[in-house]
Amino acid sequence: MKPSRAFSVLQKLAVRAELEPDMPAVTDANGNVLANGQLLKRVQAVAQGLTAAGLQPGDRVLYAVRPSVASFLLMTGILESGGVVVPMASTMGPAVFKSRLELLSPKWVIAESVLYLASASRFVKRLLDWRGITLPPIADLDVRNYVHVGRVWPGLPPGLSAAGLEELGAQCSRPVTLQGDAAAVIVFTSGTTGDPKAVQHSCRSMQGALESVGSMMDAGIGDVIYARELHLILPALFCASAVVIPRIARFSARRTIRDLRKLRVTHFFGVAAELQVLVDYLRARNLKLPRTLREIWIGAAPVRAAFLQEFRSVVTENTQVWCVYGMTEILPVARVSLEEKLQYEGEGDLVGECVQGVSARVSTSGELIVNGPNLFSGYVGEAPCTEHATGDLARLDNGRIVLLGRSKDMIIRGRFNIYPELYETTIDRIDGVRRCAMLGVYDAALADERVVLIIEANAGVDQVDMEARLWSELQSGPCSIDSAALPDHILFMTLPLAGRSSKVDKIGLREHARRKILCASQ
Repeated sequence: MKPSRAFSVLQKLAVRAELEPDMPAVTDANGNVLANGQLLKRVQAVAQGLTAAGLQPGDRVLYAVRPSVASFLLMTGILESGGVVVPMASTMGPAVFKSRLELLSPKWVIAESVLYLASASRFVKRLLDWRGITLPPIADLDVRNYVHVGRVWPGLPPGLSAAGLEELGAQCSRPVTLQGDAAAVIVFTSGTTGDPKAVQHSCRSMQGALESVGSMMDAGIGDVIYARELHLILPALFCASAVVIPRIARFSARRTIRDLRKLRVTHFFGVAAELQVLVDYLRARNLKLPRTLREIWIGAAPVRAAFLQEFRSVVTENTQVWCVYGMTEILPVARVSLEEKLQYEGEGDLVGECVQGVSARVSTSGELIVNGPNLFSGYVGEAPCTEHATGDLARLDNGRIVLLGRSKDMIIRGRFNIYPELYETTIDRIDGVRRCAMLGVYDAALADERVVLIIEANAGVDQVDMEARLWSELQSGPCSIDSAALPDHILFMTLPLAGRSSKVDKIGLREHARRKILCASQ
């Protein structure tokens, strides 16, 4: 099914509001609840307020607001008014932040007031630096248009509050919906001060993603979806389900179980690293997940069979578990049930059949190539994309995708894709580094990959002193990198080279790093 030319969240929400205006639609961890009719009215007010305040179609909006009802209203309002949402992590070094701004040149900033004030305070920055936390210097931006979320404190730059934005939009006409090729969202999957990697989705590809996700959902009126991702929230709302947006703070098994039970959640999305914490919590107490759960989706990195064996022990017979394979560039690609995945005895990792509208082929070099209506339009600053080379080696088994490894070195940790080659060129510039290698080592106890940075230092360098300096320079300064890509371990050794091109032998290094980490943990 091809997406229509025009993209409008409001049109979809209007259908729902007309049928059940008083039915709860969105709830967040702070207890804020919006019914269908309220949701429609407020999204429209935000969109109209942005247009009245001067937002033009195509304006890029730097966005740093934690998931909540207010965040959902703002994000959908940006899309509806023609703006381009650019999510920014609240922890990011100044150099990385600057490189991304230079690539994007945003015209708007919508951020939480406390984030702006914290980035403007030298005392707060020193305190956070001492704790290893870096903030993007939002206070240093040369941007005219600000929207402040939360309490309006003295010292904030001139701008509208989120509430003021809605008030402004109350008397305005509705914005015109955008055509399919217009940009909608830009997401950074990886990058350094030298080479940011920004994935751009158009209105067309975003609508394709929403339709693909919606086709996977066995959900409807009376169901409750527990998720904070926009590409899950919107399809759930479109099929008349209620949505609960959880807290974004560090994952808590206790809090999650409490929410699932109290709110009678029927559909739940998580990544394997978080769900492993959930499994450990439940098994230690001889408990199971609530029987109200009908579907669980496990996403992000490919899911290992050993983890699924443990996970199966904490779900009831009422619950269908799906493993979803996809990436920022095209989400979702394929899915497979827990049972089918565990029954598979062939070589490789079965990730299942392509979802509605997505096609896959394997190149002559064995790399998986995918395409579909949810395919991103391209990386910002590069040529448009017509299909995506995933970096995964694969084969097709009667239409099912089986992954055989990676042709590229990409690491997937939690919800973040890390492209080592982008970071290695930056780290090589640090004084005393002769060369380096960044790689992922799977940790079964975490059901996730650990990021290991291996350094070959110049002769005469004191490794103890250099390790302390590395941690500092990776977090701030001209060689800083994404906080989400900071290594879990730093090891020192001479890097082995292989092949005619004398490239670093990462296969051998990965096994060496695995043994080192294992010995250190014993």
